[in-house]
Amino acid sequence: MIAAVLGSMAILAMAMFVCLRLIWRTGEPRVATLAGLVALLGLGSGALLVVHGNRPLGPDVPTAAALGMVAAALLALVAARAFAATFEELELAEALHWGSMQGVRALTELAAGERGGPGERLAAMLELGCERFGLEVGLVARVEDGRWTIHARRAPEDFAARGTALELGATLCRHAVAGERAVAIERVSAAPWAQPQGGDPLGLEAYLGAPVAVGGASFGTLVFASRLPREERFTASQKDLLALMAQWAGFELELLREPAAALPQRAASRPAAPAPPRAALPTPAQRRARRRGDAIAVNEVLARVERRIQDLVGPRVELVVSPAPEPLAARDLGVALEGMLLTLVGHAVEAMPRGGRLALAAARLGGDVTLSVSHTGRSADAQTLARAFDPVAGAGAPDALALSRLVRALRRGGGDVSVEVDPARGSTFTVFLPIAVPATRARAAGTNAGAGAATPPPPV
Repeated sequence: MIAAVLGSMAILAMAMFVCLRLIWRTGEPRVATLAGLVALLGLGSGALLVVHGNRPLGPDVPTAAALGMVAAALLALVAARAFAATFEELELAEALHWGSMQGVRALTELAAGERGGPGERLAAMLELGCERFGLEVGLVARVEDGRWTIHARRAPEDFAARGTALELGATLCRHAVAGERAVAIERVSAAPWAQPQGGDPLGLEAYLGAPVAVGGASFGTLVFASRLPREERFTASQKDLLALMAQWAGFELELLREPAAALPQRAASRPAAPAPPRAALPTPAQRRARRRGDAIAVNEVLARVERRIQDLVGPRVELVVSPAPEPLAARDLGVALEGMLLTLVGHAVEAMPRGGRLALAAARLGGDVTLSVSHTGRSADAQTLARAFDPVAGAGAPDALALSRLVRALRRGGGDVSVEVDPARGSTFTVFLPIAVPATRARAAGTNAGAGAATPPPPV
């Protein structure tokens, strides 16, 4: 009898240790309830030991009670360990989430920055990717006529130089070019399907690559890799971040390509005139406005953001997405709209460390299209959040959302951003975009305006 009771008390002591450790780390009330039950079982075992400690085991009620205490203690220990395993998985998921959100935020800050040209921002993006993925090599490669050529690189000095050209079939990028999603390989030597015939000439062991498109046409690949195998698996969040980087890299490559194509036209039209000064060239915002379409399908933007954040919001956050009930088109203002929404989502999830509700919605409000991000967590006060959106004070806002430049671009095109803070219900960020005018209506308006205009007087 003594051995059974002492055994149950020892098991209960281990269960109580696990519960107290979890309470100290998480403050979870369910674990506190389990700890109370363990304490009651411990008191029952102590009382049984005092009353029937000297009784031998036998077919009687005290023996059944002692064995029942052992079984209850084992169940309590199993429950405590199950709680511990669950919280460890949650902490791992949150750690992966924060790493991914930090990568998205850093990329958004880079895209919103006005310093440096497209080539410098592309190099900074490669540096950022190597840091976020923990890999030593970052490459942007051009694929043309079956040839794979390094266009930009961030790599050790002993790695292949810029301009190195290989047959596409001899590289790992043949998998990324053939598909639309990121390709992740933790150990190339252990994946016979991935290895090129004769081995990879670059000696890569860990590979993360995605296709890059420029102006709607295939350009090549964005690659982050290492010559050493990777012990941990690439997560879905890391693949989504790579896809976002590949999309942004295509935009930067188009900025690099456009001025060079424009110079011969200016030279042909004015052969005797000197080249215009650098300050007279079109700004990146102006080039974006000319290159992009005149309308954005907001429900499609919302769907893409939803796909990217499903693995980022974490299991404690309830995600609700409400597209507009009718197809809505907003005027393209040349702003990285998806990056802005992802940044707002990152801010919302940071405000809900213990979970909550995150809502994304698209709607029409008068002559505007709205995209809103709402959350039930605690945010900074309204004045602090307002400074984050102020074009002058935004750069020094304590929450460092890096949104002021994006907001400035929105306001130049007739859009805006607002924030509403309610301490009891959370916060709502709303992006306002002008509704796009259909092309047929725009042409009709231009025709009517031309017909009704007075004939200008002849020159004198």
